Amino acid sequence: MIGFAFHEIMEGSIVRVGERFDRPFRFEVDVSTPKLVARVAMCDAEGFLRLDGLAKHARATGRLEMSPLVERRIRYVLDFEGDDGKRYQFDGSKRIARFDALPHVLLKSWTTLPGAVTGEGGETWGRALLRFHMGRDLRGLLSSMRLATSNQLEAARV
Repeated sequence: MIGFAFHEIMEGSIVRVGERFDRPFRFEVDVSTPKLVARVAMCDAEGFLRLDGLAKHARATGRLEMSPLVERRIRYVLDFEGDDGKRYQFDGSKRIARFDALPHVLLKSWTTLPGAVTGEGGETWGRALLRFHMGRDLRGLLSSMRLATSNQLEAARV
């Protein structure tokens, strides 16, 4: 079976509940799935995130649920441990515009990721808005994309 993999960077800010200022937020993840053809491609994600005031350099693991053509969304779910030793989760979704949308609307839908960070008990820690930086990170994203068999993807993880 043919799968695919890529490396993505998203960054922006988050506003913590009860505060009125932005905190920097960034994650870098390696994404892979052994199955390219599906209504929703369930991808593994692994990397690191930095969230000012919560995690200086936390290992992040989770998934991307990719269905840009059928459901017109890409959902990111990343679990991590904060510097306080507690577990947190980022959950966000890109809402992908139809391909007949105006070019700037289509581009924004692929590069803008709103979401929220929640704590272990499900309480919202903060609301985030992340973006993919086309000018700086597009070349790296494109050069990281690869098609591979399930065995090749598994071997790359080890």
